[in-house]
Amino acid sequence: MRYPIIITLLLSLMACGGNKDSGEVIDEALVKQADSVEATVKAVCSSCHMWVPPDKLDKYTWKEKVLPVMAAKMGIYELDGATFYSEKNDPKVPAGIYPEKPTIEPDLMRKIINYFNVKAPETLPAQQRNVPIGEETRLFDAMIPSVQQNGPPIATFVKILPDKQQIMTGISGASNQLVVLNKDLSAKWIMDVPSAPVWCDISNANQWLLTCMGSVFPNNDKSGQLLGVNPATQKAGLPLLDKLARPVQAHRLGNDYLVNNFGHLAGDLSVYNAKGEVSKILRKEPGCIRSMLFDWNKDGKKDVLAMFAQGVEGIYLYTNKGNGNYEERRLMQFLPVNGSSWFEIEDVNKDGHPDIVYACGDNADYSVILKPYHGIYIYLNDGKDNFRQSWFYPINGAYRFMLRDFDMDGDLDMVSISFFADYLQQPEEALVYFENTGNLNFKPFRIKGYNIGRWLTMDAGDVDGDGDEDVVLGNFSQGPQSFMSTDDAARFAKGTPLIMLVNRTK
Repeated sequence: MRYPIIITLLLSLMACGGNKDSGEVIDEALVKQADSVEATVKAVCSSCHMWVPPDKLDKYTWKEKVLPVMAAKMGIYELDGATFYSEKNDPKVPAGIYPEKPTIEPDLMRKIINYFNVKAPETLPAQQRNVPIGEETRLFDAMIPSVQQNGPPIATFVKILPDKQQIMTGISGASNQLVVLNKDLSAKWIMDVPSAPVWCDISNANQWLLTCMGSVFPNNDKSGQLLGVNPATQKAGLPLLDKLARPVQAHRLGNDYLVNNFGHLAGDLSVYNAKGEVSKILRKEPGCIRSMLFDWNKDGKKDVLAMFAQGVEGIYLYTNKGNGNYEERRLMQFLPVNGSSWFEIEDVNKDGHPDIVYACGDNADYSVILKPYHGIYIYLNDGKDNFRQSWFYPINGAYRFMLRDFDMDGDLDMVSISFFADYLQQPEEALVYFENTGNLNFKPFRIKGYNIGRWLTMDAGDVDGDGDEDVVLGNFSQGPQSFMSTDDAARFAKGTPLIMLVNRTK
């Protein structure tokens, strides 16, 4: 997960033109200059990540937020009297992140700034929804636990244990704890852990793999750990892995461990052996926010799917070739302003090929504005692992979703959460139920409880044992206070750490 780094920037630019629709006078010389360097600008920007067209952000955000960060990453720390923020003096920043000398000439940086200032719109267009979020669904009732967290709730993950009719959650803040709840949401047991617990692999019933992130807020420390938790004794021994770069997930791979070191300025997706040594780096990039084990080619071996969400955004397939070897292939690439946040693999159209359902809405980096392309997408597989967008529903700040047959009519419905919803204008988009009506059509409904927490994490499963799928949501109340009022922030901070949406289908 990513949170805004406070930057103070003042960029002195020569007077330049604006958008004709805004009524500004356009300096034709600057327009011609922008047109003349377009190919060069694309080449420079594409050398690090996917090209971002100027119309994906507004003029102010390009000028004051994004381009200064880009300049520092290219070794330009001052330009025309402006000083650009960087973390180059942090001793924990790996070598090579910030060049000692500029990698481009200052005059080219000026032309890049002018290009985006001329080409970008004053504001982004509003969302375009064909179907508005409808009335409140009667499918779910919200259930709140009796035990509350001391201080503002910071739920870092939730997980349903359907075989036991229990819920597991991670709590951070004044203390860091792993908590297991009964189906009535009373506490069964609580265990202190060294830092924020953010994921738990329960594939081995005798030893859960608990990922402790270190700090949930951006930094270059390596204080994350992987713990082996004995659920019978509610204790953990010495860390299985230590000094990890803000890990957000870990999976058991036989005797090895697959770890998403999300990191900050540096990170990776790596395989560790039982001795705690890195045996294979699958990708050396920060931002691996989601990984899963999935037999993609149906050869009986678990392949790895991973999504990166920090600069170089995309979904990658690592085909298991045996003997600890993997072959990488990029399945999808996304704009670095997307804020990729979650994906699932499902055969949505029932043609025998795995499709991708994808959410983007992380909105806490340098481009903190409402984006009309934030939301949930379905990409259908053509049978040759080429993916075509077939459905999109815009949701500001879309963060996660669960695909299940919630109404038990034989098809996949969806419940989504948004961590960066437009709480001021449409707070109901923070929690939405999508009823599948067939042929890739979904009818959206608001869900009771959308406004009592700031929902960051979720899981679905049959908690109460009645045969239908319930949903559990975790409230991370201390996130950036974008697109909300002070009353909203106060309400979230006084709220419950989690709620359960009890499915009333049965």
